[in-house]
Order: sequence, then C-alpha cells, then structure tokens
Amino acid sequence: MKIRSWLVVEPSADAATVHSAQADVTVLDLTGAAESWNAAVDFCRAWAGISPVPPAFLLPAFFSARTDAAVEIALRCGAYSVVLTGVRGGGEVQRLDMALRVAEIRAGQVPGKTRIIALADAAGVLSASAFERCSARLTALGWEGGYGHLSDTARFAAAAIVLAASAAGAAAIDAMSAEGDEATFRTECQRAKANGFSGKLCRSVRQIPIINRVF
Repeated sequence: MKIRSWLVVEPSADAATVHSAQADVTVLDLTGAAESWNAAVDFCRAWAGISPVPPAFLLPAFFSARTDAAVEIALRCGAYSVVLTGVRGGGEVQRLDMALRVAEIRAGQVPGKTRIIALADAAGVLSASAFERCSARLTALGWEGGYGHLSDTARFAAAAIVLAASAAGAAAIDAMSAEGDEATFRTECQRAKANGFSGKLCRSVRQIPIINRVF
C-alpha cells in the first residue's frame, strides 16, 4: 500500500480518536520526556483492539542518548517500523539497524523485521548520498524541515532528500508544515508531490484529508 499520510501523536492520545483520522500510518512520539513513554503501552493495547497494524514509533536522535531505550519500548509494543529523528547520515541508520537487531533478539523476534524511516537533519541533508546502501531496513527517507517551504534552503533540502531516497530505493517523505489555512497547505502538498515525495508528515488530524487527497 502506498503510504501518503504519517500522523505523529503523543503517547497520551486517545487511540480511537487517532484511528478515526484515517491516516495511513500512525506514529507514536517517543521524543518527549521518558515519563510519557509509560502511556505508550496503554495506547498500543487500545490500538490493538481497533487496528491490526501496530503504530510506528518516532525515536529521539542519537545525540539525545535515549535512542536505545526508546527502541526497547517500541519493540515491546510490537513496532513494525521506527522513525529516527535528527539523522546525520547513513552511519546512524546503520547504528540503528544494529540496535534493532539486539532488541529483536532480546524480544524473541526475527532479526531484521523492523523497518527504518530516517528523518535527516541539516547534516544529513548535506551528506544525503550516504543513505544509499546503508541498511536493508531503510524503507523511507525524509527531512525535518524548519525552513520556509518557499526558501532556497528548503528547495535544496527537499531535492537532496528526494534524490537520495530514489538512489536508496526508498520512499521520500516531506517534512511537516505549520498548521495554517487549507489552501496554503494544499499548495505545499501539491508542490511536494510534483517534486517526487510520496507522502507527508503531520501532527494535525485536520491535515490528513488534504494529504490523502493530494498524494
């Protein structure tokens, strides 16, 4: 199935409400305080009752020194894919690959089953070619944004990610956009699709219908 919309939600979110948004993928955010992770188990338990597909998990960047602990939580909740933030290059994808392998073995799971989605930061964009052949788990590549979508910086970053994703045989995911008027957001989605992205990250359920229609 083509994945268009990636909805990032807090572990404390109501599973039924999130499910009703009809995002292609729900991503449980583990980048917040570790205390909030306790709610992830409850969310996944409720989610299992309404969806056969477990959520993905947004992991804190390696520089936070909390990635390995978040991986353990994600695998305990039955993650089929993880989204790593702040990725500086292909080496960090390889590092996550190894961390997942250890966690899968500890959890009694088949090593290699968990997929990786990497979100490049500025350093990752500048070294985008390093994502090619970095890991067989890499299924999608995105970027973290933080620049005006019409700026030259954003255009360069978006182009680098699309080209790197194509070279790596992965899907390209556009960065989140600020929540504004629907017409502006629709235009941003249309531009992203025209430039080769297959989907988009968001935190607002109101953006899901627009993303799904455009992509």
